[in-house]
Amino acid sequence: MCLWPGFSAAWISGSFRGLVLALLFMVVLQAAWIGTFVWPAYLTTWETHLLWWTLAVCVVGSVLHQTLYVAWLGETNTAKCSETILQQAQALYLQGNYFEAEELLIPYVSGGQWDVDAGLWLASIYRRTGRLEAASVVLQTLESLERGEIWSMEIRQEHRKIKDSRRNKRLESL
Repeated sequence: MCLWPGFSAAWISGSFRGLVLALLFMVVLQAAWIGTFVWPAYLTTWETHLLWWTLAVCVVGSVLHQTLYVAWLGETNTAKCSETILQQAQALYLQGNYFEAEELLIPYVSGGQWDVDAGLWLASIYRRTGRLEAASVVLQTLESLERGEIWSMEIRQEHRKIKDSRRNKRLESL
């Protein structure tokens, strides 16, 4: 996968940009293959060399990109909320200890690295404790993340619950 530019991004994460890159690489590879072995008179020598050198540079660039990406993932996974912390926060949440659960989750949704699971729990805690604006801000941030697309249905459901909470709050004040 590392040798085919864009293939791993298209296959693993379903990236449209990765798919376009992989298809473009395929077209250039086929042109080089056909120009070299099938119809050698179709392309000049320098065009054939240019295509093969372009492919070589793309493969080397892809390997370097994948290597750096894996190294970057190793650094960012330290900011990902672990399963044990999520389970502890869930247990506290279900017991009604919202503020203790919030304290566990805050480090994973502050700063530049946002863990979507922790953010969803935090938005739910904010909604339960009546901080509807804070919950909306957290959900809007989660929607803007690329990783948040996976949780779009849960985020919409939480938005609906916040909307219902606001409506119920207005009705109670009457």
